[in-house]
Amino acid sequence: MRSLRLIRALTALALACPCIASAAAPSDTPGAPPLFHVAAPEGAPLTFLAYGDTRFTERDGVASPEARRGLARRMATESPAAIFIGGDLVYQGSDPADYDTYRRETAEWRERRIPVYPALGNHEFRGCDGPPTPCLENWWQAFPELRPFRWYSVALGSQARVILLDSDSGLKPGAPQRVWFEQQVRAADPQVKFLLVMLHYPPVRDPIYPRGRDEAEIAGYFAAHARSMHAKVLVIGSHVHNYERFRKNGVTYLVSGGGGAKPHPALRLFGELSHLRTSVNYHYLRITIDGDRLSGVMVRFDPGANDPWSEPDRFEIGR
Repeated sequence: MRSLRLIRALTALALACPCIASAAAPSDTPGAPPLFHVAAPEGAPLTFLAYGDTRFTERDGVASPEARRGLARRMATESPAAIFIGGDLVYQGSDPADYDTYRRETAEWRERRIPVYPALGNHEFRGCDGPPTPCLENWWQAFPELRPFRWYSVALGSQARVILLDSDSGLKPGAPQRVWFEQQVRAADPQVKFLLVMLHYPPVRDPIYPRGRDEAEIAGYFAAHARSMHAKVLVIGSHVHNYERFRKNGVTYLVSGGGGAKPHPALRLFGELSHLRTSVNYHYLRITIDGDRLSGVMVRFDPGANDPWSEPDRFEIGR
């Protein structure tokens, strides 16, 4: 009887936990940030989803619960290989209640056993004006496989590698995260076809938005190295609560911050490629890798429309 109660308790805990799913396994390298693995389907394209700035919270005026929940439900129905979140998962990182909101509103992701891989954003540290430890503790409790690290990587089959960075940690040459980042790029290239980098502050974006920290270092690194790399590079940032797409020095840069946070305008000047005319763009990205080609779709949600779903922007990265 005691064993049966234990099994039931462990099962309930597994269903309640918003953790990285068991489909991913960490690297065996002792003391290093983890490398998780997501299996690619045999003989079929690999599809995963990405977005940011969800701001899971019960607070009023900082996010649209209708948009956030609608996106989460729709993403679950796609049954992707994984979901990547580019930061600002919650509104206030010091408040465990915001993570409870995340658990409730994404329950279907766990029911479908979809692996979830988050990057840290500035709101993960909101409310921790001194040491960030209390905020990080809430994040690590939500994603215990990441403890005690703030950056890590994910292998998507043998074709793609995703590097998830912490925008609030240093990225200048010589900083620990920058050293690790360059090691990851060298390790992935030329073995993988596509290298994806995900971080909260977008390295390339509408210049009306001020620089956050060291994110421009990523654009500078790829300006010097991307054209000589075997892998094709896609960089996804969030922070700006809208959608933007750029192409610079052989690299595709996306801003995907339409996960539910209060919308920001986008001027769509300075080489922005989507040319969207809508000012509010709640959305997620559907990214598919099929052989030597990566294709992306911006899936837009308009909560007030009769037909709320559209796909107004698409892009491809070929070999």
